[in-house]
Amino acid sequence: MEKKNKKLTSTKKLMMLVTVVRKSKTDFYVDLIESFGANMQLIAIGNGTTKATVFTDEIGSKAVIFSIVTEDKVKSIMSTLKEKFDTLRDGKGVCWTCPLSSVMGVTFFNFLSNNKSSIIG
Repeated sequence: MEKKNKKLTSTKKLMMLVTVVRKSKTDFYVDLIESFGANMQLIAIGNGTTKATVFTDEIGSKAVIFSIVTEDKVKSIMSTLKEKFDTLRDGKGVCWTCPLSSVMGVTFFNFLSNNKSSIIG
């Protein structure tokens, strides 16, 4: 029997990028992060913070963007975000990342890591 040569792809670690910006700038930052290959983003609207609680509601003034990105793109995304925070009018914000320790399912992992070659074929 002859073994088929399968092309091996390296596993990229996934990170959750959390970005807090003014609600009016949400679409701009979502599009910017998506341009780096983020396939999944969630947005929560926040109204403010207290010592113990973050209030979220539809009429809040801040947006919290949760994006799933690959570890190899984090530096470039964060440096681009910092540049935009410093130069855009009313574009101030904060961002940080958290590693994802596991993702259930190969297909879902490939979707999140924007690994199109593994999804299609």
